[in-house]
Formats: sequence, C-alpha cells, structure tokens
Amino acid sequence: MLEPGCAIIDQDDGVYYGVLKISGKEISSTFLSFKDEEKALELYTHLVAHQDDWILCCHHVLRYQDEWPVALEYSKNIVVYFRERMERWESSNRNESEWFNYISEDFGKVLRDVAHIWAKSNKSIYTQDPIKSIFITNFGGRVKFLPNLNASDQPMEAVIDQLKYLMNYIVNMPFESVIQNYQKFNMPNELSCFLTQLNFQHLKYMSPAFLLDAPLFWRPVDKFHFIINLDHMMKRGEIKLYDLEKCLKTLGKKYSYDWVLAVKRDPVLRSIFKHPKFSYPPKSFSSVVRYCSNVYRHYNDNATQKVTIINIENELSRLLPELYLHLFEGLILYAKRTNSREPVFSKSIISEDI
Repeated sequence: MLEPGCAIIDQDDGVYYGVLKISGKEISSTFLSFKDEEKALELYTHLVAHQDDWILCCHHVLRYQDEWPVALEYSKNIVVYFRERMERWESSNRNESEWFNYISEDFGKVLRDVAHIWAKSNKSIYTQDPIKSIFITNFGGRVKFLPNLNASDQPMEAVIDQLKYLMNYIVNMPFESVIQNYQKFNMPNELSCFLTQLNFQHLKYMSPAFLLDAPLFWRPVDKFHFIINLDHMMKRGEIKLYDLEKCLKTLGKKYSYDWVLAVKRDPVLRSIFKHPKFSYPPKSFSSVVRYCSNVYRHYNDNATQKVTIINIENELSRLLPELYLHLFEGLILYAKRTNSREPVFSKSIISEDI
C-alpha cells in the first residue's frame, strides 16, 4: 500500500490547504504542519480520541518534505475566513453599516455556534486563543474548534474577554480602528446588547451558560421557556421582586415602552389582562412577566381556533419588541447588584430544568 501523501495548493500564516492522497482517493484538507514528529502525533492522537461534533475531524498524519503535517477536515481559520469575505466585498461607500450588512448572516451564525458550544460545555474547552482555535468548515459553514492541548487550565473569564476582542476585530476589520460603539454599524439590538454585555467580569455573578445563552440566539420556544422560568423563579422567591423592579426601572430610559397600552390594543391580550385572578400593577415592569406567563397559559381559552406557542410568542414580540432584551439585561444588572459569594444564575435562563 502506498504511503499517504499530499498536494499543497495554498497557505496562510503557517496553515496549508490542499488535498490528502490516501488509498487512491483525494480528500480536501487543511494541514497544520509541525517540525517535531512527537507534537504532530500528540495532536493527531488527541483528535482521534475526542471525536466530538465541535472538534475538527482529523484524517491522518504524514511526512511531507522535512515536516509532519496533520491533515484535518477542510476548514478556514475564522480570521482568514472573514478576511477573504472582505477581499470580495464590493462597495462604493465602504462604510460600517454596509460592511456589517454584508457579513451579518455569517457573523451571526458563527457567533451563535461559538456561544452555544461554550454555553453547553460551561468551560473554555481547552482554547487558549480563539483567533487561532476557531475554524469554519467547508460543509455548511459550521464552527469547529482546534483544541490547544496545553491550555486545560485556561480560565473561562479570559476566553470571554478574548471572544469579545475577536468579534470586535471582525466587525471592524476593514476600518482598522477601535470600536467606540456599535450604533454606526446598524446592528440588530439583540446583537449590540450581546456584545456590550460580553464581559468577563460578569462571570463573578452568573455562569457562562447564562451569559452566553442570550436573546440574540433565542427561538420562539426559547422565549417561551424564558418567560415561564422567570415567572416560576419569581413565585418561588428565588428572585426578589423589589430588587428586580429597581433594575428594570434603571433601564427604563433605554427600553421605553408602555406594555399595558400595547397589550390593550389586541382584543385577546386585552381580555387576558382584564380577567386575571390578581390584578397587574400597571406601572410595574416585573408584573409583565406574570402577565406574559398567563398569556401562554390562557391565550387559547376562548379561541375558536387554537394558536401555537410560536404564534403566541410572535404576537407578544410584535407588540413588545424590547421585552426580552429589557428583562435579560435587567437580570444581569440584578445579578451584579446582589451581594452573593456564588453566581446568582448558575444555568441558562431558558433551561427546561431550571
């Protein structure tokens, strides 16, 4: 049997791209090359032993000239990936909002994948430098990680800080200046809020799962779980209503909406507001949680045609578009103000077993 070989087509910052030739087949691959055979075998052995869906797949390790390349599934480093997008960007104005509009779909997907992996693992998953360890695969543009074998003790706080730096770097890539704010990029409010709150100091007060599983990534069913879970936590006394109310009022200028007036414009939502067992204090921000929880429970009570949870959530989001951001950011402020030695929120707020 012939020894495996490779054909290098391109390279970028020490990473090679080409094909692995093995058993009469040619497999598109990304190659990380080592001068030291032991280092190459160490990475190869680790990747073969840890075949998680978020870790880059490893094909083979081989001898090529005077080096030892490890053949991985074809993928591009995250910075290389967006740099290539920038090189293909055609724009006459080349301003911030046009650039973000150009990359927004890919950027949102990459950020969601990274956040979900870290939120699920609740640790730094052996990544010392996100810039060097995050890759975008050729299949569906999925995010995968290249573990750093010498970074098992890397604190999650440092990784959060590096992730924010990386995302800011990509957003500002064509302009080579420090981002002062996100307004001129015309970002969705959910994304701007997430990047603003992505602060390693917050991990003193909440788990990575809570911080990373934010409204930016929520589906309608996740928003449903958020409201129901928050309502249960308030009823069980796990969240002090008076303190949460103060936090929500602090954010009142940023999120200025009259939730009572909004729901009274809809006949079904108005009927739920008018006929509860207990009245809703109309000036209370926190009472909107109990109201929305009752909306999910009672929306179909008098309906001739039943409505799904997704459609109920769509109705609430249409009338109260800032609701989830206001509540989520209020909870972050609540956690920071709570005098506790342990993180106030140990799980994602949308967890089904909270």
